[in-house]
Amino acid sequence: MESRRYSRRSGQVLLMVTLALVPMLAFIGLVTDVGYMQYVKMSAQTAAEAAARAAIISYHETIGGSNPVCGTGGVVCSAYAPTTCPSNITTPANFIERGCMYAQSHGFNSTNQWVTYQADAHSVPPTAPGMGTPTFWITFRVIQKVPQMFSAVLGNTSGMVAARSTTAVIGATDCIYALNRNSTSGALSVGGTSSLTSSCGVYVNSTNPCAISTNGNGAVLSAPEYDVTGNVCTQNPLTPAANTDVSQASDPLAALPAPASAPYTCDHIGTYSPNGDTDLYPGVYCGGIHVPNATYTFHGPGTYILVGGGLSTQSANSHIASTGGVTFYNTSGATTNSSAYSYSGTQIGASSTVSLTAPTSGTYAGILFFDDRNSPAGTSDNYGGGSTAVYQGIIYAKNAAVTMEGNSSVSTAYTMLIADTISLTGTSGFNNDYSSLLTGSPIQKTVMVE
Repeated sequence: MESRRYSRRSGQVLLMVTLALVPMLAFIGLVTDVGYMQYVKMSAQTAAEAAARAAIISYHETIGGSNPVCGTGGVVCSAYAPTTCPSNITTPANFIERGCMYAQSHGFNSTNQWVTYQADAHSVPPTAPGMGTPTFWITFRVIQKVPQMFSAVLGNTSGMVAARSTTAVIGATDCIYALNRNSTSGALSVGGTSSLTSSCGVYVNSTNPCAISTNGNGAVLSAPEYDVTGNVCTQNPLTPAANTDVSQASDPLAALPAPASAPYTCDHIGTYSPNGDTDLYPGVYCGGIHVPNATYTFHGPGTYILVGGGLSTQSANSHIASTGGVTFYNTSGATTNSSAYSYSGTQIGASSTVSLTAPTSGTYAGILFFDDRNSPAGTSDNYGGGSTAVYQGIIYAKNAAVTMEGNSSVSTAYTMLIADTISLTGTSGFNNDYSSLLTGSPIQKTVMVE
């Protein structure tokens, strides 16, 4: 009798254990499947971010500019609905496909996986409604259907995992770039009783412990941000403190095409230097332009191509001004009349009178001076002017040792400077009022939005 009761109890326990085991195994299976899906989601997020970064960097390096137009100049847009990436890309045809390829290289290029993109210019990305309007943005989404294993017994045969990342191009907060990548002391230097007051940030690539330096207790260096790969040596502490050991910046205008190339057809041969007040117009000046004791007015809009000789002034009685937006492209090389001209830097005296303004629209919006990217390293460029000097635009001289002297650009709406090294003598001011430009800051940078 006792044996039968024991058998019945054993059977009941077995039944209860069996009944409890089913949900327990289902729960364990669910936990296992959820954990695997979380792993897949992390992989998808990594792929989405890699795709977004690769695409926006490729866009910035190959197209750039502050006024992209969808469907023009290689600008690919798909603003209203996600577009599926092509599959099995080996050689990307554009910046979007480069991003797609990066997602694929992270393992998302097979059945039950989708990589999509959205992109647009001059609009707010739907994934970041609170941000300002960027110049260009890209969103990548990575989606995968994940088969369920243990929890399939509950009827959940598959689950969906999705990740996304958005990157954008926005106006740069920096306006002064010393691009020298060596251990150069004083790559940005302010001497004596000189001062540099900037409304926008400073970026210095030099790895030297004194990459930013001041020489003398009277030297003033003031900016809202200092980014330097090396360190600073200043008599007075910088406020705010410099961000040191940052990554070196690339050329922010690398994607901007050169205005012209050799051989050049000369509109004027020999150094152009008429005595007396002179009106000038865009063209090719083989031998450059020298301003004597006279007033030269540069009429725009347009580009002045200086093939050898550069732009120079003589004295305090040399006056230069522009009407309309002008760009000076300083270059060298062969001409169609079988002559060749050697490169010469810009030499505008400290006491000369200067009032020059860059174009406000077009390919060279915001570009005032553009030195040939193949110009000799270390070429000396001097930008001077009296107390009313105006350099409104970008001085782009990536290979040059630039000196700003006199009282240059103090009263200018905006000035930006990109050079190899920069030396300030006198009083220089850099403002950041880009309201005259249709697209804001002409120098752009890439950011990760989400």
